[in-house]
Order: sequence, then C-alpha cells, then structure tokens
Amino acid sequence: MLLASLLTPFDRQGKVDLGRLRAHVLWLTAAGVEGFIPTSSAGELLYLNARERQAIHRTVLDAARFATVIPCIWDPNPTTTVTLAEAARSEGAKAVVVPPPLYYDLDQKVIGDWYRGLAHRIGVPVYAMHAPRHVASTLSDPLYRALRAEGVLAGMEDASEDAFRVKRLVADDPNAIFASGDRVLIQASRLEGVGGVVSSLANAWPSLVLRIHQGELQLADALMERIHLVKRAGGLRALKGLLDMGCRWPLPPVEKEALEGLPPKEDLR
Repeated sequence: MLLASLLTPFDRQGKVDLGRLRAHVLWLTAAGVEGFIPTSSAGELLYLNARERQAIHRTVLDAARFATVIPCIWDPNPTTTVTLAEAARSEGAKAVVVPPPLYYDLDQKVIGDWYRGLAHRIGVPVYAMHAPRHVASTLSDPLYRALRAEGVLAGMEDASEDAFRVKRLVADDPNAIFASGDRVLIQASRLEGVGGVVSSLANAWPSLVLRIHQGELQLADALMERIHLVKRAGGLRALKGLLDMGCRWPLPPVEKEALEGLPPKEDLR
C-alpha cells in the first residue's frame, strides 16, 4: 500500500486552505494513492494548533472515504492528543500515529510509559513513529516488541530510512510496519510483509512513486533524481512551492528561481 505523507496547504493569509487540501486528496486518490498520513512531518505538525489539525483530519477523512487515513495526533499536551484521537475516530479514522515526546532525548522507560498512558485513554489502534532525523527520542527494538506484546501498539511508522532496520522489523512483525521515506521506497517495496510505504514525493509525482512501489524499478533513477533536486531546491518548501501550496512562518517560501530545475508535478489528464 502506498500512503502519502500529506503536505498542509496555506492561503495568502497563512490560514490552512482546507479547500485546496480536499482537492489535493481527491487528485492523489485519482492517481492511485491508497492512503494518507496528515499532519505528520511533511504536514508541519509543530506549526499547527489543535483546531487546525482537527480540521485537517476531518477534511482528509471526508475526502478520502475509501482510502486508509492514519492521522498523526501528537500534541505537547497529552489531553489534547487524546482529544484529537477521539475526534479522528468519530470522523472514521481506524488508527492514529503518534511519535514519542518531541525535543527531549528520553529513556526507553519514559517512552514506554508515554505510549502505555496514551493507549489506555485512546479508543483506536495506535501506531508508533520512529523518526530519528526529527525526534530525539527513538523507539528501540526491544521496547517496540514489548509494547506490541502488551497490545499497546498496533504497529509502527519507521522513518529511519534505514533499509536494514526496516527489513529486520518487517521480518519480526509482518504487516505492521510502514516504511516511511522516499530514500527507502525501492528497497521497502520489495519486502514481503511490509504494511505499506509512506512517501512525501507522492504529493507531486504520485504515479511515478506508485509505479516504483508496484515493481517498475527501471524508474528508480528518476526517483533518486527528484529526491536530490527537491533537497537542493529547499526540501519541503520546494515541494510546496512546486504545488503552489503556500508556506507559513517560520517556513518562508522558496524563490521561483529555485524551482526551475524541478520537473513539473504530474499531469494526470
């Protein structure tokens, strides 16, 4: 299954553009994208308030009625995290994803207690997130296995982009691991038992990413070229600029000149 790590569009006033978001989800669905993870790293979770996240979740769940939607519901306040989970569940979410507490490098006992406490209060399956590039606190293999055995976690989104780690996790826990990151897409797509792959580049080039996920490995060079070009042009900001999705402080828009080397977004007509 291919899931898009959704971008969050903003209008000229810096407000979340829900109409643009709905149209984007419908466009991606028509291209064959099978699932969505809104308000995660690509969705600028740190720069959205709880009301905005709830509105985004509601919009995506409504637009993608026949797709898998796993909202990221992290918030500094655990009570707000629970509220976001309850709201997402009421709108039809079958699961949610939650990273460990952000910023501080916490020990495994604290991280385990965090997930146990949330799972006790959230009435929907919880997927952990392992994202060492963005989150100081990481989820060790032994802790993950323990939380799975206890029924605390339904699985994990692994954003390490470490193909060997993903392979090991999938072998130990088939169909419960989502491999996140375009750099690991090719290797992860070939793994028996991977629950799905999560792509940011699918926001702009969904058919290309889907074809690679389905086994057309002759397109691997095209994928790697886009990874390189997007990073050089400004990363997330460049991807949003290509899609005319707008940026909001603290992320400034990229200059138009920086986008000149990027292939245009796909035309699905």
